[in-house]
This record gives sequence, structure tokens and C-alpha cells, in this order.
Amino acid sequence: MTFGISTVGINGVKGVAGSAATRGSAGSPVDETAEAFLREARKSPAERTKEAVLKRHSLTQQQFDQLAPEKQAAIRQEIEDEMKRKLGRAQGGAFADVVV
Repeated sequence: MTFGISTVGINGVKGVAGSAATRGSAGSPVDETAEAFLREARKSPAERTKEAVLKRHSLTQQQFDQLAPEKQAAIRQEIEDEMKRKLGRAQGGAFADVVV
């Protein structure tokens, strides 16, 4: 099965413009995608977790900063719990108190 780029298109751009958009020229979609990837890759797991929890609550950092202290504390606890859950998974097990 053969199909051309003009049939499929890239990011909504078809034909010759579509093939030019994949070459990586300055300001191209490829460069923007690579930059977005690198920005995300540079974030710590804690930053990514915090962003995910804020997104679940449909909050930006600025909106979070304006919340009442009690609501901020509840969301911080949720972030902490999520980090503990992820850490437990990364270590290959669940958290447990071991008494010897």
C-alpha cells in the first residue's frame, strides 16, 4: 500500500508545504516539538506530578497560589500521596512497615 504525504498531510499541512515542514528548519514544527519534549524531559518527577494534580483540579499555578490555605494544603497532600505511590511503584513494591 502506497500513499503520499499530500494524501495524509502533516499537522494539517498537505502537499509540498507538508514535506518542507518536516525538514527541521528554524521555527519548524519539528523544532517546536523537540523543544517541547526537552522542556518536559528537564522537569523533575515532582514537577510533573504537581502539574498533573493541578491539571486534574483544572488549576494553573497562579490559581493554586490564590486558593485558601486549607485547599492548598489538601492539594499538597494529594501531590505528596501521588509521589509516594509513584515511588513505591518505582521501587517495585508497596510501602509497608516491617517490624523485626
